[in-house]
Amino acid sequence: MKGIRETFKKIDPFRNKGIKLFFINLLKKFFKDQLLVRIDKSERVDINFGDVKKILIVRQHNQLGDMLCAVPLLRAIRQRFRNAKVTLITSPVNYEVVKDNPFVDEVLNFDKVKFFISPSRIFEFVRKLKSGFDIAIVPVTVSISTTSNLLAYFSNARVRIGPASLDGKENPTAFLFNYQVDLDWRSEEKKHQTERNLDIVRPFGIDTDDLSYVIPYFDEDREFAEKILSIGGDFKFVIGYHPGAGKVKNRWSADNFAELALKLANKFNAFTLITAGPMDDEPVERMKKQIDGKIEYLILRNERISRIVAVIDKIDLFITNDTGIMHVAGATSTPVISLFGSTNPYQWSPLNKDKFFIWSRTGDINDIKIEEVYKLAVEILSRKSKSA
Repeated sequence: MKGIRETFKKIDPFRNKGIKLFFINLLKKFFKDQLLVRIDKSERVDINFGDVKKILIVRQHNQLGDMLCAVPLLRAIRQRFRNAKVTLITSPVNYEVVKDNPFVDEVLNFDKVKFFISPSRIFEFVRKLKSGFDIAIVPVTVSISTTSNLLAYFSNARVRIGPASLDGKENPTAFLFNYQVDLDWRSEEKKHQTERNLDIVRPFGIDTDDLSYVIPYFDEDREFAEKILSIGGDFKFVIGYHPGAGKVKNRWSADNFAELALKLANKFNAFTLITAGPMDDEPVERMKKQIDGKIEYLILRNERISRIVAVIDKIDLFITNDTGIMHVAGATSTPVISLFGSTNPYQWSPLNKDKFFIWSRTGDINDIKIEEVYKLAVEILSRKSKSA
């Protein structure tokens, strides 16, 4: 399947700018007389939604953090339309993390590769889209997706809300929406991604004060977590580490993680838990090599999201790079220290209680000193000791 996905990326027509532009210009010819409403994200619109029974939200980008930062948007929509059926379109990468979301009734897995393998699935998917949605919403914070905009249009929703522009760049497919919102945060660099997701619907009176995000887990996941953590024996604390990251520039050195783990394990009689995803083998193995035989540890590799959430929720501290698992840990009650280099933590760091970040002053994550992370970890664990 991986080989097929790589092949599809090469032949995906929407990756060709020329083909995409031709398609957009052709489509525009059918929308000349459409009545459109264009507004700024700070404006307010008096709109009568009528009897809303079905809502479609399209968030089919692959990034895990982007998806979790949209959870407050899902919450706001559920709070505003309590009796409506809410359907979310997501990518295969993010399906697992949202399939049990409490604010969504149905999750549609938009897998372009499976459509490529079996074209008949496209017609089944489009049939679901045309099942009578009243509102379709396409939240945007990082980049505009022609595919997402088309999916919203194909829903035939009578109210279609999407971006008119993003940070001053016009959306070439804005004509697919009858309510178009200008989204510009160039003067709001510290505005968090959860707030940015909400800005697409705030002009219509849809909002929430709760910016936390949740990932549900169940009895089987709790049992798995208890079994995993029982391996730690009679240690006072369990400290988790995630030394990997999909982007190399977001990786704090595995040597630093190893030295930090040794210092904290010795000071607090702590068991060490290391989490790892499919792209984390190199930093995990490097960290493992340096702690092997010196402290007790366990590596949790490639587990499903609900199990990872259950495990992290039961440990005492989690220290992670700026990557997808950081957002997963952010959905738990466990204190989290997130390490940032070039990315702005004011936009991306988890917002739930007891979530902390350290940001490199130079933009290079490896300029964060071990002692700086160690000091914050000691403060957090010392407070836990006193309250125990």
